[in-house]
Amino acid sequence: MIKRYNKTQLAITLATAFTASFTAANISAATINITNSGFESSFDGWIDTDPSSVSGVAFEGSNSAKMSGSNGRVEQTINIDSNSDYTLTAYVKGGGKIGVSASGVSESTNISSSDWQQASVSFNSGSATSVTIYGEYFGNEGRFDSFELTTSSDTTEPSEPTTPVTCTGSSALTIVAATDNGTNDGHGPNNTIDNSYDTESRWSSNGEGKTITYDLGVQSEVKSVSVAWFKGNERASYFDIETSADGSSWSSVLSSGQSSGSNAGLEEYDVTDTSAQLVRITGYGNSSNTWNSIIETKINGCSDGSAPTDPTEPTDPTEPSNPVGNLDPDLPPSGNFELVDWTLGVPVDENSDGKSDTIKEIELSSGYSRTPYFYTAADGGMVFRCPIDAPKTSTNTSYARTELREMLRRGDTSYSTQGVGGNNWVFGSAPSSDQNAAGGVDGVLEATLAVNYVTTTGDSSQVGRVIVGQIHANDDEPLRLYYRKLPSNSKGSIYIAHEPITGSEQYYEMIGSRSSSASDPADGISLDEKFSYQVKVVGNTLTVTIMREGKADVVEEVDMSGSSYDAGDQYMYFKAGVYNQNNTGDADDYVQATFYSLSNKHTGYAY
Repeated sequence: MIKRYNKTQLAITLATAFTASFTAANISAATINITNSGFESSFDGWIDTDPSSVSGVAFEGSNSAKMSGSNGRVEQTINIDSNSDYTLTAYVKGGGKIGVSASGVSESTNISSSDWQQASVSFNSGSATSVTIYGEYFGNEGRFDSFELTTSSDTTEPSEPTTPVTCTGSSALTIVAATDNGTNDGHGPNNTIDNSYDTESRWSSNGEGKTITYDLGVQSEVKSVSVAWFKGNERASYFDIETSADGSSWSSVLSSGQSSGSNAGLEEYDVTDTSAQLVRITGYGNSSNTWNSIIETKINGCSDGSAPTDPTEPTDPTEPSNPVGNLDPDLPPSGNFELVDWTLGVPVDENSDGKSDTIKEIELSSGYSRTPYFYTAADGGMVFRCPIDAPKTSTNTSYARTELREMLRRGDTSYSTQGVGGNNWVFGSAPSSDQNAAGGVDGVLEATLAVNYVTTTGDSSQVGRVIVGQIHANDDEPLRLYYRKLPSNSKGSIYIAHEPITGSEQYYEMIGSRSSSASDPADGISLDEKFSYQVKVVGNTLTVTIMREGKADVVEEVDMSGSSYDAGDQYMYFKAGVYNQNNTGDADDYVQATFYSLSNKHTGYAY
């Protein structure tokens, strides 16, 4: 199975289990059987309520359960012992609730995370001898996998642990060295572990059976291997993967592997879980010739008997996507964010065509950066900066931007960038023929960011304005999300605009005022203050939520039923970054924002 890999999308969970107790009264855990706990056999053993389905995006194995609407739910009734302590756990990606219910028992927990994260509920069974465990929809589309129910009981027999501590979860492990069999063409093996995605920073060796070996330094649990192949979007590479604890005895963990041939970024390959210190890739050429060429390699797993190599603090369940702690300041933006389904508009015109340049999906996801407009900050965030005096995307555009444009085709140029098709999405209220033809239906855009700077010069009607998120349609904009801070104010406001296909624009003030003479908003957002937004479309309903730590969410719901976006041939795409809304100030005045997470989701879109 081939999966797209993104460092910021790694879920890190730690668990230790002892099979014996210590010298005093201690606790041992027993696992209660759950039928088909990972949905590998569809919904066998479960009662499922639509909208639910089996998804091929899994934490373990091949399947998970997906809830895509407010009634989505799976449940299973299990026999238990009375007056006993239990813990239910499951892995959740997206939005979800897990819980238990029985006579006298009702416990649940909610979670929202852009990647797989473990949720748990503990309870005492009281007089109940059976309990219903469940997973259900919570706020956003979510996936559920690897349910487990354990019970704890006191023991008094002293003994030594009889099995070593094992680890769970998966993270990028430290690779201390890379070596080959000495037949490279001058592009050596260390190029594949330098965090550079420049095509010259690669390992290349010609001929079948050429090997590159990675040393993890310590015994580790190896669970998958991620490889960025040279010309990975042009040709398929053929390979095997083996592991070894000592370098003398090798075990095959993936035989007859083949890359997708359509992705220049990292691809993650599931391997047989093994305890190893060495990982060896043997190349057998590619679909074009006999060269074996790798730009970058990541080994994923956890350190045997200890925490993963690169642990981070647990994610706050209220955060919409990956935390700042997962970001590596030494990587380009695509090393921290999955950017293969975006293009980037940058405010430069290097090809002298009179328009700003567009960085397409594969180039963007292969390590592109361009200081000072698009680069990785010292804290790992993805920086967008745009001056006033800069090339525009077209002659019809009044303002400059450094902005991502969603591209569901992920580099597959057989899909047109325009029109209802595989590259764009439509509302769930659109004609069924459009929904069937589109790359996705409805959508959720989530981001965590800080606006670092806004313009301070120019007309009073434009100063301090920047758009940080959009939904764009054929010619109009169902949503523009504004941040605005006036020069005399210490904090900024948040407001949105909805543009029907016919009729006047509609503005909604969420925090503070959009007025050019607004007073300092008491509950406003300061420059460099992190906040999150969620943009959600379900049918003709648009919901925008602003989230800040320690403060209540601010929510605005817009009824779009009269806006005509549910008509045929209307297609949508998300945008994120900075769209400078000032063209009257000093030429070098600018806007800047740093993004710390970004995710886009659609029904029917698998990534």
